Amino acid sequence: MSKRTSDNNSATFIMDGEDFFAAFVACLDEVRESVPLADEPSSKPKGPSKPAAPANTYVRLAYWAMEHHLPLKQDDQGFTLEAALKGLADRGIHVEIILWDPDAVSANAGGDENFAKKVARGNAAVAKALHGYNDKILVFLESHPTVGGVGYGLHQKMSLFSIGGQLKALVGGFNMELEYWDRAYHLGQHPLTGHGHTLHDTAVLVEGPVTCDIEEEWLRRWDRQVSLKSLQFWSKEQPAYKVRGAVRGLVHDQPSLGGLTISVLTTGVFATKTEYSIRDEIKTLLQGANSYVYAENYQFFEPEIITEICRKLKTQKQFQVCVVIPDPICDPTQANTQLSRIAYTRMLLASFKEKGGVKGKLDESLRALRLRDVTDPVNNEQGVYYKVLDAKKPKGWMEGAKLQMTPPEVKGAKTVSEPVKVALELIDGVDLKDDAKPRVQFYCPVRFPSHSDDYAQSTKIYVHSKLMLIDSRHVIVGSANFGHRSMHYDGEMSLHINSDSFAVEVKQKLFPHYNVHSMKEVPEALRDDARSVHDQVRLIPRSPGELRAAKDKLPYPLDYSWF
Repeated sequence: MSKRTSDNNSATFIMDGEDFFAAFVACLDEVRESVPLADEPSSKPKGPSKPAAPANTYVRLAYWAMEHHLPLKQDDQGFTLEAALKGLADRGIHVEIILWDPDAVSANAGGDENFAKKVARGNAAVAKALHGYNDKILVFLESHPTVGGVGYGLHQKMSLFSIGGQLKALVGGFNMELEYWDRAYHLGQHPLTGHGHTLHDTAVLVEGPVTCDIEEEWLRRWDRQVSLKSLQFWSKEQPAYKVRGAVRGLVHDQPSLGGLTISVLTTGVFATKTEYSIRDEIKTLLQGANSYVYAENYQFFEPEIITEICRKLKTQKQFQVCVVIPDPICDPTQANTQLSRIAYTRMLLASFKEKGGVKGKLDESLRALRLRDVTDPVNNEQGVYYKVLDAKKPKGWMEGAKLQMTPPEVKGAKTVSEPVKVALELIDGVDLKDDAKPRVQFYCPVRFPSHSDDYAQSTKIYVHSKLMLIDSRHVIVGSANFGHRSMHYDGEMSLHINSDSFAVEVKQKLFPHYNVHSMKEVPEALRDDARSVHDQVRLIPRSPGELRAAKDKLPYPLDYSWF
């Protein structure tokens, strides 16, 4: 699926689990209430009982991970995803679900408790509990081939709700799992289980012609069941697998009153040909950007995006970068944090002035080093030249990262064989206060307790959101992480909403969530402290050194092969 763009759409920004699951339930209720039970009287005073649900009233879901026992309401934990979907089927409403079925590489990477096997067990349990129910619920466990030794994932997350062919769609970062429940207040306790837990995520609910483009991608995946001969997967006791690909929403049946231009972007949806529209769209938007890029995710290190940002930082002196990632304590392996830290360093170096200040200090420090095994220098660079490069092999681009330098020969100069580590340590030692407002800023969100402003006692908030704002005009939100795997290998879907008014809607909801109340534009606003340090969520600025893994907890080098 290539990029698809439509006009006259509407969108609602959704933030955190309480908001997301409430929107999901509201859409389910609308579909359910549109079709009374067979034995219920018609709403018309003298009319006969309403016939079975029309074929174009349905619910279609596609998720990386799902739990059938997931409670959908905080005040009624018995109202699970399974109960809700069976309730639709009891009214004759079709429910069709696509779930990721891990390939051999993903499923066998690590022990029995690796991520892929955990997801596979949950998805298989959904199929067992729901597939064939009332001859209305179908579950397709979609596999993906292993190509070049890389395990692909169908990572898209979408819900489609149709009433008589008129669609609504939810697209974002949420999976249908218990851990995605959290309130925007992020108390550090799961709202349903009471266990320690925080998770920040985002999504959008859209209506209009864009929903047909979203459904087109869902149908592309659904139709793969024939080519994959998935019929043989199901046991003989289950109903025959019914393909309803011809049933779909039509553009002329969709409302067209929203005024928003929305593009549906995908990446990695085909194993046999190039499809990188999410990454390409972000690169294009960055090339035309004038002011800033804001991003939040648990990783931020996709090589081509970082390269584009560095180019912008060098050529446009007012351009700024703001990134929100989880505190390193939320990253047990530290791999995501370390890769983001390298990208942070690379962007920070690109943002420094050519002479004097921070860059001048780095020049002095780096001039004394000579690095082994580095690539040839880039033409037209004067004096010391340095940047973090990506390796030729995409899967391991950070494994081969080097600090490229062309220092003059100095007899007796120190020789270093770990250039990236050296570069990071040098950056860590630079006093960034010399530049009052660095153009590259990384933040970690936390909630301080009511009795203390001690960071060590704060609740660390895990950032799962895949959100990007560019120039307060362009909003990217969806399933794609800002790392190489999502932008190159995995099947992803994100939406690009081109609208300054929608960008304002996002900022008005998102930044008060972080207790940022400044009326300034995003980069300046995030520098403003929250009104109080106690009992609220805050964004804490972090230097590259403060994202460093503790040496006693993480041996070097890191293994990034799973990316």
